[in-house]
Parts: sequence; C-alpha cells; structure tokens
Amino acid sequence: MATDEQSMQDAPAPENERSPSPVPPPPVAAAPGPRATALQKLYGDAITHVLKTCSYNNFASCFPTPAKEVPDSLRHLHEQFTDRLGASMRINFEQILAERNVVPSLNELDGLIEDAKKRKAKAEEEANGEPVQAPVPPHSLPAQQLYLSHLAPSLSQQSLSLQTRQEDLQAENAEILQRVLQQRKEIEDLVKGLENVVVDLDQSAAALKPEDIEELVNEAREVDEDMRTKS
Repeated sequence: MATDEQSMQDAPAPENERSPSPVPPPPVAAAPGPRATALQKLYGDAITHVLKTCSYNNFASCFPTPAKEVPDSLRHLHEQFTDRLGASMRINFEQILAERNVVPSLNELDGLIEDAKKRKAKAEEEANGEPVQAPVPPHSLPAQQLYLSHLAPSLSQQSLSLQTRQEDLQAENAEILQRVLQQRKEIEDLVKGLENVVVDLDQSAAALKPEDIEELVNEAREVDEDMRTKS
C-alpha cells in the first residue's frame, strides 16, 4: 500500500477537476442508415452509462487510503482509467462493425423495408379501395420460375449485348457492301472504256485498204529489223 501511495503521490495532479464526459457513438466508414444510426446511439448510450456507473466516488471507495491521502492523484488516475476504458470499448465496437459488415447490412435491410413499403402503397393505390391481393410467397413458386427470375437480369444483359453487336456488324457489312459496289462500278467503267477502244481499233482496221495494211506491215518489219541491227 505504501508503494501505491508513493506512486500516486508522484503523479501530477490536474489543475481542474472534471467528470467523465459522455462517449459519442463510434464513427463508421459507410454512411449509416436509420437502423445503423440507432445501433450506434444505443451503444454510445451504453458506454456513457457504464462510465457514469464507474464514478469517482465508486472508484475512490476501492482505494480509501489514496483517496484520503492523495485525492487529486487518484482523481487523475480515475479520469485516465475511464478515458482508456471508453476508448477501448469504442475501438472494439468499430472492429466488430467492420468485421461483420454491420452498417452495409443494416442499410440493405433499410432498403428492403423501404421497397416493401413502396410496393404495399402502390398495391393499395392500384386496388382502388378493394382488398389488396397478397403476393405469392417465393417459396411456393415452381423451380423453373424461380431460376428464370434469377437468370432474367443476366439474360437481358446478354441479349442487349448481342443486339448491340449485331447492329455494329450490320453497319460494318453495309459499309463493305458500298465499297464493293463502288469497285464494281469502277471495273464496269474500265471494261466499257476498253471495249470502246477495241471498237475504235476495229473500225480503223476496217477503214484501211489492203495495200495500206501491207505498207504498215512492211514498215513494222523494217523498224523491227533496225532495232535488231542496232542492238
């Protein structure tokens, strides 16, 4: 006990005495919804209640001698103890929230409940005052309808992707067809031009006299012989 009294005597005494402040709810990374907020507030209130229960008077009753001899040091020790206890509980709570994915799960539950309320309100509005027909429970549906309902979003996405791909291929094929038609037209124009040249040559040949043809043949032979001689 003398050792405890000596250590408490050496501890610095605070200038002003203060009581434990309420512990705020622990922060979370995701934006909490109504239920997550209520859970955080509930835990924050619980921590505050625990720390208030561990008041200085209750704490001092466990250490009567230091409370009498060095009350300031004991009060400072009590403040440190409550601060560390509150911080430890907040850290543990934050770890549990993160490990168990609590906030996103509660937010998802809020979304499901809100969606159910909207569906109910819509059904009542469409009923026009008549009794609302209860929806068919999912567990009573046949297996084929259940797995088709699960596959519908994926199949719809695949169908949309295939339709987009088909439209792209059709546009590409139309462009290729235009190029082929253009090339075919150019070939037809070229063939027509060659045919006109052949017709002109035939007409020129028909217009020549036999002696003119013989003269041209002789000139061609002479030119050929001259070229061979020079080479």
